[in-house]
Amino acid sequence: MKFRNFSEREYDHETGWRINPDAGENEPERKFPYIDNGTGLIDAGRYHDPGFAQAEWERLWARVWLIAGRASDIPNVGDWFRFDIGNQSVIVVRADDGIRAFHNVCHHRGNRLVMADFGHGEHFTCAFHSWQWNIDGSLNRITDRDTFRDAIVCDEPPLSPVALDQWGGFVFINLDPAPSQHLTDYLGALPAQLAPFHFEDMVVVKDVETRWPANWKVALDAFLESYHVHSIHAEILPFYDDYHQQWDLLENGMSRMLMEFATVSPRLEDQETINDGLKMMLADAGMDPDAFTGTAGQVRKAIQQHKVPAYAKAGKWFDGLTENQATDDWAYFIFPNVTLNIHPEGFLFQRFRPDPRDPERFVYDVQVILQPVDDAKPPVYMGVEDGTDCSGRTRPERQHIRHGEPGLGFVLEQDSMLVPVVQQGLRSRAFKGMRFSEQEQRLRHFHRELDRYIAGEK
Repeated sequence: MKFRNFSEREYDHETGWRINPDAGENEPERKFPYIDNGTGLIDAGRYHDPGFAQAEWERLWARVWLIAGRASDIPNVGDWFRFDIGNQSVIVVRADDGIRAFHNVCHHRGNRLVMADFGHGEHFTCAFHSWQWNIDGSLNRITDRDTFRDAIVCDEPPLSPVALDQWGGFVFINLDPAPSQHLTDYLGALPAQLAPFHFEDMVVVKDVETRWPANWKVALDAFLESYHVHSIHAEILPFYDDYHQQWDLLENGMSRMLMEFATVSPRLEDQETINDGLKMMLADAGMDPDAFTGTAGQVRKAIQQHKVPAYAKAGKWFDGLTENQATDDWAYFIFPNVTLNIHPEGFLFQRFRPDPRDPERFVYDVQVILQPVDDAKPPVYMGVEDGTDCSGRTRPERQHIRHGEPGLGFVLEQDSMLVPVVQQGLRSRAFKGMRFSEQEQRLRHFHRELDRYIAGEK
């Protein structure tokens, strides 16, 4: 239960909060058992030490399932996209027999075969000496083959395959030639929990890539908690409960955070007035804010009771969704480096990739992925510009922006300014290590799983 007097609150870390106290053991909103990951400090060295970054590469990135992209981005035979992780590059292509992945390298002199983000063709041709491969990976041509002694090319070198699997419209790759787990085992409970959203039907409507001067984990940590919202995103408190949230820790380092929108933060004194933020939420739901006669505490339920039948009538409400999902943000973490902020309309996809040379830099990918409709109204924090084609008829080009440039949306741009400052502070001789609260339990859960890989337990 929420506290009537917020100033006198107490927190039981084993019980936690429940977004729906009445949810049964088999319902989507059920509270998962608490996992105690301890209370030790998290050493700052993992955020800047080159040795730790190298251990991550050898024991984590080269062995886990990674989201490379969306199957909807390569709908036709011959369509491909490039996915880079660390110093490795992968081509994901739709061939005649389905989607395949190959190392993006020419077997002649090591040149990368593709350099663009996306493309289409019948072959992959090296720009250096024009060796050529078919989209199924088989060798098509060695230029001036007669000048090569047969012992050098008699193996007809095909492109080197990369392990690949799919779920929810996502294409996963694994750089380990023989992954220790099937993707379904790796994801655990996530596919069943997220099936009602029908990710596989969604399309990309915004795609941004940028680079931040920070370790990838510093940024990821920020998006695994809402503890910072009251401080740097205070403008959303009038329509967002940043405190009473449900944190669930799942297997293999996965986790989720269920967050109430269309409700006032308990940190604010005025809990009755229909403030401008709540009016915005009402309007976004297709309701007239001026005609609403209830209190602030009744807005969330009113929006749910309006949206669910309206979406059902339009064929946009699916079996298995709960009423609370009409308003709330279901934030899932897919270990090791992807967060999803999920709504019935779609989700915000964030991916954090390490820089191959500098542990204090990373690549930040942001995509907005929606159910394809002409009149989509994604949550305002996703930063989808007015006039964006949300029908799925056209795939937006990837925007490459510099750190600090506009394009992420106001909430993410605020984070982009603070995360590098955190990175700088981690170098302080006075800093003894991360002290995580229970509001940050998802961070400790992530780092505990990371430690298992670093230690060779996985």
